[in-house]
Amino acid sequence: MQDYPIQKLEQSWVKTGITPEIVKWTDSFGKYLCAYEENNPNKKALTTGQLRKFFGEVKRIDADVIKHKAEVPMLKPLLAYAVGRDKKKAGRDMVNKTRIEEFSEELCKAIDAIRFDNDDVLKSDYKNFVQIFESIVAYHKYYGGQENNN
Repeated sequence: MQDYPIQKLEQSWVKTGITPEIVKWTDSFGKYLCAYEENNPNKKALTTGQLRKFFGEVKRIDADVIKHKAEVPMLKPLLAYAVGRDKKKAGRDMVNKTRIEEFSEELCKAIDAIRFDNDDVLKSDYKNFVQIFESIVAYHKYYGGQENNN
């Protein structure tokens, strides 16, 4: 398996569970979210505050995913809102200041992979989704995820 951005999140990971290869990918993605690009100095790292807002909602649902299953798809609009809040004007275009858009794209793929066939499948898929997300958060912090980008 290759590192991010060559390798993107695969929806099958949410269905099959965590493997050492998936953890390696989350390491590369967490590092990417913190990285500085010399060719794009205006694109800053994802902040821990941006992650924390989403993390809180994910963990609240995780406390009783069956009770809150209708809220699982609503995680995608929460990410869309974060992407929209992060936009700034650059000439005629609106661009993101941080890597929130990349984060959103990958997490939305994972959310789309969660199956609602029955409660056991939902619990299993959501648990795998949470583990992938927690691993990304851990590596983001490891690689120096900052509180803000001032």
